[in-house]
Amino acid sequence: MENRNKRELGQIKKFREEDLPKLQEYEKRLDTMGERNSYSKTDPNATFMRMKEDHMRNGQLKPGYNLQISTENQFIINYAFYHNPGDTLTLISFLLYGRMRYHQFMKEVCVDAGYGSEENYEFMERLGISAYVKYNYFHAEQTKKWKRDISKQDNLYYNEPENYFICPMGEHMELATKSKVSMIMGMKAK
Repeated sequence: MENRNKRELGQIKKFREEDLPKLQEYEKRLDTMGERNSYSKTDPNATFMRMKEDHMRNGQLKPGYNLQISTENQFIINYAFYHNPGDTLTLISFLLYGRMRYHQFMKEVCVDAGYGSEENYEFMERLGISAYVKYNYFHAEQTKKWKRDISKQDNLYYNEPENYFICPMGEHMELATKSKVSMIMGMKAK
């Protein structure tokens, strides 16, 4: 019984001296990281990203920011820095930031396919913003490989009067279920 207490006291002492400071350090790092998946120790506000200018061509991650700018008549009228490397998740926030700065939403938005998502299209449509945004698979759909792929819904024959698709084996494909999920800024609409 006495040996057990000594062993337990030794484990508690080790936990307090070695493990607890490490756990506190990890908690602090997780707090610094927030909702990101990484951060730089030399610049805690930066996130590790794959850069377009990769001179070594090895896909190395480097700390950086995702800068978004908007222009009108070749003048920069709005800018914002983001921690996430993808553009899709920045558009709504950037438009809201512009609204806050100028007390109105942009009338037109022209961006590349990196911003294409259903949430972004719905947001701009709801606010009456003219959107010139390609969807993510626009360029892929233009290729012969995509057009010949029988697994793509767009390549199936659709019988509009009777509302069904025909699979590559000639079978009728009836609609089984239909649902819609609406997400804005990470919150479900009711």
